[in-house]
Amino acid sequence: MKTMSIIKILSIGKFTLAVFYTSSDCYQYSIIDEYGTVLETDDIFYTSEAAEREGREAINIVSS
Repeated sequence: MKTMSIIKILSIGKFTLAVFYTSSDCYQYSIIDEYGTVLETDDIFYTSEAAEREGREAINIVSS
């Protein structure tokens, strides 16, 4: 089973951005839309800031 630690949860418009640290020693993010749909990628990041920045950019693209 894959474990993770939530680092940050942000509300951005109608979206929720969750940044988390995984058991693989990297950071990832998930986006939850207003309907509760979870959008995840397989992208990995070496800092939580990089994961958050990419998540915010993805939200900006989706919400445009």
